[in-house]
Amino acid sequence: METVNKDFFDACASGDYAKVCACIAKGADVNYVNGDGRSSLMRAAKRGYEEIVRVLLTKGANVRARDKNNKTALMGAAKKGHYEICKELIEAGADVNSHDNNGRTALMRAAFLGQLDVVELLVQHGAEVNSADHKGRTALMEAVIAYQVGVIHFLINNGANLNQQDNNGCTCLMRAAYGGYDDLVIYLLHKGADKEVLDNSNRKAVHYVRTENLGTLKDVLK
Repeated sequence: METVNKDFFDACASGDYAKVCACIAKGADVNYVNGDGRSSLMRAAKRGYEEIVRVLLTKGANVRARDKNNKTALMGAAKKGHYEICKELIEAGADVNSHDNNGRTALMRAAFLGQLDVVELLVQHGAEVNSADHKGRTALMEAVIAYQVGVIHFLINNGANLNQQDNNGCTCLMRAAYGGYDDLVIYLLHKGADKEVLDNSNRKAVHYVRTENLGTLKDVLK
């Protein structure tokens, strides 16, 4: 049976739907995990194999299973932007607010990579927009770092805290200033970002501005 389970796991990881079904017919454990604690559902979900995800869920795959790093199938699918799979996982009972060993959630992953449709889906199903990881970073901070404008607009319009600070006291405005994103800095200010906030080193957003951007941002941040 161990051979059947391993064949089943490999088939889920490679997208071989016919082999997955054949292994299940032979009695494969749909919740079989590898040495890292990753399940077949995690593999299929992250790689975008919708048919396989669907049959695994039908056969009772544990949608809330976690690997050794506490990552879930939903986190992997969200990161890759697999909207339909994310939707099916949520409908099957996936926890949208689960976090891994670093405190990172599915929303943070999707936000950083600009998966706007998945971000919208997660928030619609109760994802906490102001949840922070172990470094104090939120989904909005991740989106600002990666300059994911669509995600930034959506999160702000859905309750994201513009002035939340990470463990170093850094805000989204500070990150945008450091990144040289002039238009984003102006947008954040328009939406209520506080330029007077101090980080843990008593620096304001203006102190994050790079030399090449001072001409544009110095006056608006002073």
